[in-house]
Amino acid sequence: MNQSPDLPQLRYFLAVADTLSFHRAAENLNVAQPAVSRGVQQLEAKLGFRLLERTTRHVALTPAGTVLARQAADAMQLLRRAVRSASQVAAGTAGEIIIGYSAQATNGVMPEIVVRFRTAFPDAQVGLYSLASDEQIAALQSGRTDLGFLLSNACKAPLQHMVISRERFVVLISKYHPFAARTSIDMADVADMPFVMGTPRRWASFRSLIESVCLKSGFLPTVVEEADDVPVLLQLVSLQRGITLYGASTAPSLPPDIKALKIKDAHATFDLSIAWRSDPTPLVREFIALAQSRADRPPTKR
Repeated sequence: MNQSPDLPQLRYFLAVADTLSFHRAAENLNVAQPAVSRGVQQLEAKLGFRLLERTTRHVALTPAGTVLARQAADAMQLLRRAVRSASQVAAGTAGEIIIGYSAQATNGVMPEIVVRFRTAFPDAQVGLYSLASDEQIAALQSGRTDLGFLLSNACKAPLQHMVISRERFVVLISKYHPFAARTSIDMADVADMPFVMGTPRRWASFRSLIESVCLKSGFLPTVVEEADDVPVLLQLVSLQRGITLYGASTAPSLPPDIKALKIKDAHATFDLSIAWRSDPTPLVREFIALAQSRADRPPTKR
């Protein structure tokens, strides 16, 4: 075989193979019968062997025609699926989105948005990767991720971003801390306490938020120990190595030996955003639109 079959020729042959009639095949395809006959003849000429045995009253598949009809039908089905998938990607209803998320986003609106997106676009694939806010910037710029849930203060041009929620800080303390019987606290009350924080390498943006809240309250935190990830940070609090500030949405998932105290100071808040590159795919635009609809809703009371 020197040439590959043309799709119209395969369609004509498969229609005849299905009906074993050139007349019915032409009717099903809504074309003239001579076009079907000519197409099958051209296909046989290209292949170099006969596909059909024909008489004036009878049409039958040759053994080679039987094999081609079965496997070409499978191939055509795969082609239709490929076209459908490509069409969905072009329309923004299918494809893959790679999403980065920071520790502070896991207990907020992010899970709800992702679940709503997966429900609305069941043909889309969503990959989720835990990355610090500052790590997400590099991942977005390099194209390793398509979207990021991160601290708003980490976002910078040329990336675009949209604030999706505002969260209050809480003070995390051990249940054995002298203030553990309280339900709320003023920032001034923790001015002289030792703090534990995330490392500057991975937590730079979050640390700057904490320091800003403390500065507005008239002090800088005294950091006695640092942790690279959340479990170690919570372990340090549990061991009474120090206190820390964290988002209020984490309170329901805290270990039983750690308490979250509400902060009375009005300025003890921070914003979370989603960020993306300036050339989003149709599917990314759909995700952004869905996140926008969630961000427009009144915040959930805690």
